[in-house]
Amino acid sequence: MSHLVSILGDPTRLTAHRRALQCVCGVLVAASLVRSAAALEIVVPAYFYPGPLWTQLNAAAGQVPLTAIMNPFNGPGNSRDMNYVNAVNALRAAGGRVIGYVYSGYGMRPLAEVTADVDRFASWYEIDGIFVDEMANIGPAERLNYYRSLYEHVKGVNPQWEVMGNPGTTTIEQYLTWPAADRLMVFENVGSAYAGHSPSAWNASYDRDRFVNLIHTEPSSANMLAALDLAMNRTVGAMYVTNDVMANPWDTLPSYWTAHVNRVAEINASYDPADFNQNGAADAADLAKWSSNYGATGVFPSSGDATGDRAVAGDDFLHWQRSVSAAVVSASASAIPEPAAAKLALLAFAATMAARCGTERHPLPSQDR
Repeated sequence: MSHLVSILGDPTRLTAHRRALQCVCGVLVAASLVRSAAALEIVVPAYFYPGPLWTQLNAAAGQVPLTAIMNPFNGPGNSRDMNYVNAVNALRAAGGRVIGYVYSGYGMRPLAEVTADVDRFASWYEIDGIFVDEMANIGPAERLNYYRSLYEHVKGVNPQWEVMGNPGTTTIEQYLTWPAADRLMVFENVGSAYAGHSPSAWNASYDRDRFVNLIHTEPSSANMLAALDLAMNRTVGAMYVTNDVMANPWDTLPSYWTAHVNRVAEINASYDPADFNQNGAADAADLAKWSSNYGATGVFPSSGDATGDRAVAGDDFLHWQRSVSAAVVSASASAIPEPAAAKLALLAFAATMAARCGTERHPLPSQDR
C-alpha cells in the first residue's frame, strides 16, 4: 500500500478513519471496480446485413464507445455466415463491441430454444454478449426465474459476456438485483414520446451505465441532439436515435448518423467525473465536496453519472484521485473533515477492510489498465 501512503500523506498524522479509508480505497482499486469515465455510449440495433453500414460502425467505434446488436435472422440463424464473421471481427478490431440478438417472447418462449440460440452465437461468432429482446417487465417470480436462468446460462458460456435485457419500457428493479440482466433497455419508442418520458425512480440508485434508451421515428436532427443532451439529465448511459420508422426502424443508420456520433464524442470529451463542483477543473475543492456529501444523492458526478443521480460513494474519490496530481492529493488529504453521520456506512465498511488489510501491501494496478 506504499503508493497510497505516498499520495495521502504520513499515516502517523491520519485519524483512524482516514487510515481505514486508505486501505479500503486500495482494495477497491486493486479489484478494478472503477467504471469507465465515458458518459454516453451508442448502442446500435444493427439489423442490417454486413456491408457499407457496418463499415460506418467501424469508423464510429474509433470516436465513441459503441455496441452493435447483431441479428442475422431473428437470432443467430441456421448456420454460420462468414460475412457476419468478418463484420463482427472488423468492428471489434476497430474498438467496438458486438452482442447477439435472441428473443424470449416475454418469458413464454421455451427456455431451451433461447439457450440454444445463445450456444449457436457462441459457436459461430466472437462476440461480447447477448441481447435479450421481448423481455418481461413485471413479475411474477416465474418470469424472474426464467430470465435469471437465461442469465446464468449466458454467464456459464462466458462469464465476461454482457446480458442486455430489453423490456423496452420501465420495469422492476429485481431484473437487475436477482440478477437477470447486466443492463436494461428501459425506453424504446418514437422520438415524440421521449421528452415526456419519466424513468422509474429506482433507476437513480444505479450507475447510468446500467440503462439504455432507443429512439426511432425522429425526423429532426435538432431533436436528436436535444435527446442526447436530455439523456445526460437522466440515468442513461447508452443511447441511439434514428429517423428510421416502423415496421423495422433498425434496418439502416439514420441520415444524421455523423452528427449523432459527433455529439456523443463531444459529450464524452467534456465530461470529467472528478470535477464534482463542475467548475472546469478537478482540484482540492472537489475533494472537500466529496467528503462533505458522502452518501447524498443529486450532488455531483459519480462513476459515470454526470448528473449526480447516484449516491456519492468511494469510487467517486477514486475518480478524483486519478484525475489530479499527486501533489494536490497529498495537500488535500489533511483537509478531509471528520466523518459526519452520512459517512457511517463508509466507515463501517472501511473498518472491516482495515482489519483485513493490517500490514499487508495492496499495490495499485497500472494506471493505464
